[in-house]
Amino acid sequence: MSVWTARRILKELADADRRRRIAAAFWKHADASSKAMTIVQLAKSLHFRDETIRKMPAEKKAELLASRAALPEFEQTLEAALMHYHTHEQNAMLAAFLDYWHIPHVNGSIETDDYTPPSAEQVRDAVRDLRGRFDPRDIAVYLASLGLLMGEPWQSAAWPEVDEAAELPGK
Repeated sequence: MSVWTARRILKELADADRRRRIAAAFWKHADASSKAMTIVQLAKSLHFRDETIRKMPAEKKAELLASRAALPEFEQTLEAALMHYHTHEQNAMLAAFLDYWHIPHVNGSIETDDYTPPSAEQVRDAVRDLRGRFDPRDIAVYLASLGLLMGEPWQSAAWPEVDEAAELPGK
């Protein structure tokens, strides 16, 4: 089973436009302290002054964050970006999967601990049945992120389906 990190998800599953949208979700939805910490990291990485980054429009900050997606020091920020992207920008898809698995949620956000994670077979069935409603790459990014952010047993159920969901050739 492949292990999916935020950096790997952005590099292998997300095209340039998705990377930009994921990074933009971070700047739009993250808390102030997370944004401030990321500004410091970007400034250091790019050899800019913090203030220069702080004054940039959100779109430019998203572009800069996306351009740094391969660097290990941005892993935690990218995990947060994936979470914000899915819970805010892809919540209709999250809701469809959670409904399919009969997991209680509010607009795609799980609000209780009283549920049973899906089995690998249930994930496979959901991918097959929902593929016509959502872009295969979005499904693959979701499944990889789901395992990353939720841990076991979600990883064992979701990660084996990532390559097939993305319709990756040769996998």
